[in-house]
Amino acid sequence: MPEKLFDLKVEKTPHLRGALEAPASKSYTIRAILAASLNGKIRIINPLFSQDTQAAIKALEALGARIRKREGSLQVRGFQGRPSLKDQGVVVGESGTLLRLILPIIALGKGEFKINGRGTLLKRPNKPIVEALLSLGVDIKGKGRNSHLPITIHGKGAIPGGKVAVSANLSSQTISSLLMVSAFALRDTTIIIKDKVVSRPYIDITLDVLRMAGVKVQRQGHSRFFIKSGQGFKLKKDFIIHGDYSSAAFLIAASCLIKSDVIITDMVKDRQGDRKIVDILNKMGARIKHSGDRIEIRGPFELKGIDIDCSDTPDLVPILLTVSCFAKGRTRIYNIGHLAYKESNRITAPAGELRKLGARIKIGRDKIIVQESSLRPQAVVSSCNDHRIAMALAVLGLRTGGLIIKNSECINKSYPDFIRDLKALGAKFTKILP
Repeated sequence: MPEKLFDLKVEKTPHLRGALEAPASKSYTIRAILAASLNGKIRIINPLFSQDTQAAIKALEALGARIRKREGSLQVRGFQGRPSLKDQGVVVGESGTLLRLILPIIALGKGEFKINGRGTLLKRPNKPIVEALLSLGVDIKGKGRNSHLPITIHGKGAIPGGKVAVSANLSSQTISSLLMVSAFALRDTTIIIKDKVVSRPYIDITLDVLRMAGVKVQRQGHSRFFIKSGQGFKLKKDFIIHGDYSSAAFLIAASCLIKSDVIITDMVKDRQGDRKIVDILNKMGARIKHSGDRIEIRGPFELKGIDIDCSDTPDLVPILLTVSCFAKGRTRIYNIGHLAYKESNRITAPAGELRKLGARIKIGRDKIIVQESSLRPQAVVSSCNDHRIAMALAVLGLRTGGLIIKNSECINKSYPDFIRDLKALGAKFTKILP
């Protein structure tokens, strides 16, 4: 079914007030669906239903998993580590996470598998994961030098295992993908990281899911991993998904910028790296309370610019750029070179839209510097077909007013209830249909 296009009109909002349960974690939901499909019969409680997670459900069903959607849950019966193609191919939508994590799983099957996607994912490079799988004996081929989609795998019914050196300076997803299937390999697997690792907390989320499946991983920090073959792999009880810090960051930031009395629940302190949003904003001058699974914000706060290392938290960059426009002095966001390869170039794209509003921004290959800015209301900006840029601009519009964000339907990729949730708190949003 084609996506319904819309622009989003954002008006100045005097206050936000109320309590919300955070949207469920996308990272945990996708990994839980993959783990349950690999081996087991399990119920996933409180999964996120977004474009990316729906793509995961369809892709795993195409490989033989039986997934039934219930109210607030998924019932999954896996294919016991032996995927088989039920259709012409596997489509991963626009989800880079799903693509990288599912490739080694597909390699466990027999026969020819064709994997494709859509939108900006067609332009994103997949060379690190393809090279890693080739070195493990998988027959895999992508398009061109950077292994773009479509990708073809000629499955031999198993992955040999062994020692593999992995590049992780653009994404940690290659490491996560190999960790997910190494327990099924014919031999013990050693994963050696040959350069800088970015987005390390996403590896920790993967390891957390594997722990729940009974898989033991020996590790040396984030630089070396050893997985013994022949381990049991089974999720033994209901898998409960908790709140997503990457998505909740937009609610938290909005509550820091305008008058607010907001409570966000189901924010457990798990392995998500974007938990740092609370610490970062508090260092900038906010007074956010995080107790148990509740986050409480009574804004607005007078914020000041600081230096922020986003090597491990790339998804926070768009909303931190918005916040930085209102912070006194200078904010430097650095270690972000890998953001050039996301849904958009998340270095140049958000900076370009903020400059249209008068933001004082300088960009480099690996950093962005933002000075406190007087932003103009009454403007039209673009989402750049990037869900996190669209939501970051929407938060900005709540303070400045008069903002129209083109092609805002991309929000559905990760947080389809974003508009509804913020409107429940008092945000003034209007969808403009074509």
